[in-house]
Amino acid sequence: MKTNINQHYLPQYYLRNFAIDKSIEIYDLKLKKKYTNSISNVAYKKNFYNVDVSFFNEIIENEIFQDHDFIDKIINEYNESILASFFDSFNPTRDRIINKDERETISVIDFHSLVDFILVQTYRNPKFSLFFKDIDNYIKSKNDVDGTKEYDKITRGIVILLLFNNLHYPKKTKFKSDVLVGFKSILDEIQLLKSLITNSYKIIYWNKTSIDFITNDCGMSFIRLEGNDIFSSIYVPINTKIAVLLVNKETSIFKNKKIKDSGAILQIEEPDKTHVETYNLSIVENANRFVFSQNGIFPNNIDEVEYKPWWNI
Repeated sequence: MKTNINQHYLPQYYLRNFAIDKSIEIYDLKLKKKYTNSISNVAYKKNFYNVDVSFFNEIIENEIFQDHDFIDKIINEYNESILASFFDSFNPTRDRIINKDERETISVIDFHSLVDFILVQTYRNPKFSLFFKDIDNYIKSKNDVDGTKEYDKITRGIVILLLFNNLHYPKKTKFKSDVLVGFKSILDEIQLLKSLITNSYKIIYWNKTSIDFITNDCGMSFIRLEGNDIFSSIYVPINTKIAVLLVNKETSIFKNKKIKDSGAILQIEEPDKTHVETYNLSIVENANRFVFSQNGIFPNNIDEVEYKPWWNI
């Protein structure tokens, strides 16, 4: 059965890695039915991540990433209203980076604020909110790279956000050779982040009604379970009708068979340690369909799976 879903905010990127012959197997928990749909129907392509690649290439070709006023130049040259649009989230970031923050590198939270600040005028980019403070140290220890802190904080943020464009949009950005050489350690960091995300499970929830539950724009929350467990889970509200939950392969409850006897699908954290904003919860609470893959393998006993909101376990 083919069903056209008029939906254009779900990244095909999240679905492509576990499609079978360019189709997605979808299980309807309410009807206890399985059907297939194409990636393009599940992730409606119209206007999705309509990136003006020349925008990024122009920045890369004309900047040597050594200008402390780089952010201000982008504001003045491209759109001064960007700052006003992101006053609440960006001004504190800008203040920390430029005036008060004495660290050589920006924080991951501030870097994602920079991502939003610049890219939102070019395409609808999900906001990344990382709720653990030592991700930078973790990545550096994995790469065992010295000298990362020699890069200017603004420089680091700009380069990383440009690299993250490759994660959300398949068309490659062409970097100058001196950028590729000079920022190799940052490239290594992004590759690790990208690998952690792309190697995760993908779970997609649909809302069973058309009611608008989200009061904020797209968002993403990274939740940790253990100190050595990066990306235990990633909860992504895409819009009012769909959300994506990525679960780390190494710590997945599917792999560890920690599904509760009550029939719960997921258990993320203890209730008092959950960091997902409350406005995100209504989507999953009202969901009645989901798609998931465990290395492309789907359960044989789907009729025995009972839906239950994971935060109420």
